[in-house]
Amino acid sequence: MNDGEQSRLGEFSARLGSDDIDVVRGALDDYQSAQADTRWGVDNPYWPLANEVRFAARDLLGQSPSGRSHASALTVMWHLAEEEDADLIADALEGAPDAEVREMALLAAGTALAEGEEPNRRLLATITATVLDEGLDVRDRKDAMQALEDLDLPEVEDLIVRLSESSALELQVYAAGCLATPLRLRVHRDRVRRLARSWPEDAGWEAKHVREAVEGFHSTYWKDTELDDPVLRKAHDELRFPLSDEGCLQAFATLLRSEEPVAVGIALDHYESSEGLRRVLEDEERAEACLPEVLARAREVLRRPMSPAEVSALNMIGARHAEPGDAGLLRDVLMRTDSDAVRKEAIWMAYGVLDEAEVKDERLVAALGDLIFDPSVGFYLTKETAVRVLADSLGADADDILLRALRDGEPKVQAHASYFLVRTGGLDRHRAILEEVAESWGDRPPQHPWGQNPIELIFGKPHSVHWEGHRLADPDLYRAHKRLRAPTVDESYHRALRTLLESDDQAAVGIALDHWWSPDGAVKRGGEEAREPERALVLDRIREVLRQPPSPAELSRMYGPEAKHLTALSALDVIAADEPFLLAEVVEAAASDYVRERALDAVEAVFKDAEEADLRLVEALGNVACDENVPLNDRVRALELLDESPGTNSLDALVRATRCSEVEVQAAAASGLLWEEVIEDHRAMLEELAASWPVEDAPWEVTRVRDMLNAAEE
Repeated sequence: MNDGEQSRLGEFSARLGSDDIDVVRGALDDYQSAQADTRWGVDNPYWPLANEVRFAARDLLGQSPSGRSHASALTVMWHLAEEEDADLIADALEGAPDAEVREMALLAAGTALAEGEEPNRRLLATITATVLDEGLDVRDRKDAMQALEDLDLPEVEDLIVRLSESSALELQVYAAGCLATPLRLRVHRDRVRRLARSWPEDAGWEAKHVREAVEGFHSTYWKDTELDDPVLRKAHDELRFPLSDEGCLQAFATLLRSEEPVAVGIALDHYESSEGLRRVLEDEERAEACLPEVLARAREVLRRPMSPAEVSALNMIGARHAEPGDAGLLRDVLMRTDSDAVRKEAIWMAYGVLDEAEVKDERLVAALGDLIFDPSVGFYLTKETAVRVLADSLGADADDILLRALRDGEPKVQAHASYFLVRTGGLDRHRAILEEVAESWGDRPPQHPWGQNPIELIFGKPHSVHWEGHRLADPDLYRAHKRLRAPTVDESYHRALRTLLESDDQAAVGIALDHWWSPDGAVKRGGEEAREPERALVLDRIREVLRQPPSPAELSRMYGPEAKHLTALSALDVIAADEPFLLAEVVEAAASDYVRERALDAVEAVFKDAEEADLRLVEALGNVACDENVPLNDRVRALELLDESPGTNSLDALVRATRCSEVEVQAAAASGLLWEEVIEDHRAMLEELAASWPVEDAPWEVTRVRDMLNAAEE
């Protein structure tokens, strides 16, 4: 433990031992807040003092309630209560002054009851009385029942049954949910079913859960099938709703050992599913003893002509239980089946077979490869999974199949094959064919495997920022763009950048500017120095672009006609502090109001980091402020920037703007002359202006100027 941690714990311990109840309560609240944060995977830093926290909470509960002291103490007890705290919590529950304390007491009670070998009878009786108190809100009664529902006691089960007959639908549904656990359903299934049938359809999600519970887990693949044989049908029902573990296991064995394929499939489904056999057994470990027989039966299904059960058998073995010796079984299944469901499960089982085998079975690999090119086989969960299994299991040894998929596969298969080729290092081995296929897709890939754009994986990214998806028609420009997306910087990179920057194609220039300014472009590939060789050319292009009208909307799918200006403005932001003359030009000669607004934003950012405002920028802002052709809000914004500019270079421009005819401009300029150091130098002029301005409906700056002039006089 470092010194900082020791100091923090020492301070926290002192607060817990304080004589001031509010200080102790604050410490308990801090503990609870830190405990709540553990759900995000962080440790509670106060955990080493848990015993002190528990004792402090006990002390508070032993005193008369003061403010939220009992609520804070009980909230901590929710996490830290022990068996011996039961009577203390019962006292708090019996004397709860409000709903908050009652709620926290019930949560703490649940913890204390769970800690004891035998539940505290007084606390149990107190909670039971709360459950049955019809004068309380439904929520309070449910909270009380929740503190007891996990206790395996006859009196608790009787209480739940009693609550299930409540006239309040919400309580009835809640109690039925408590009875709908697998073990309680052994006794109360008829009751729960009767209740569920009596509820309206819109009784809520808890009612839906109860209805599903009384239906039970039928199977994974045979939900619409009922067994004809009455013995098997009875065994199926006993498996879903057993009265004992022995009866459940006997019913399971009856289905598993049957010669009826669907019955065998149902048994295999029940063993494999988390909703099946393990869930309804009281002793889950008894299911583990069945595993050898279950796997043997599943493999027997795959060897014998029991095709209806194949999908369940494959799902049961899966990748988890597959062995290299299963390769032949899988080959046979894949050769004879025409079911996509069977193929899907066979592919996942093949994953385990190939992964476990030191020497991969070539015939199984070939069978999986054949699926990829079979036109009768569906893509989703079959072809895409086959591609993944081969790539993950074989690595570079899957190249031949994946390359064939690139050449002959449908577009979706091509996308997945390219993704896995790149992931296994195939881009260096097969760049030419990967690029050829990617180019054939145009600007949109047919699929995004695992959320990845395969075009970007092959050519690199970014494509650009503001021209995403646009394909340059000119072959030379297209090649130059492709070079920019490669991961390295050398002379060919700079040649490609200049090719695009010097072109007459607006999108090409925009793409180049995006690569130049974006942190994911030149800088990511070669550091800040990668920008320098083209810096002067970039400055010229920014200057030109921001004087031109917007670009055609169709050139940028996402940004439309603003793409060109957004690109240049983004590049301007990168160099604005180092190129004040260029920024000043853009401020004065903006092609649109939008460009001017963004340029003014850049000026604000530059001023924040400067010790003295650049004179050329000050001049440009002054010109904008006095230009009657510029929208009034931009003129006022320019004056606000002059007011906030570092140093004193802006005074002449502000004085000049006070001579404009618009009250808004005058007032904004005058507001910038109210500094303590200069206000007296301009008092006469400011007072003359203030006297000329209207009294009502005046800009807020008018009021500020008048107030500041009066304050300075006083």
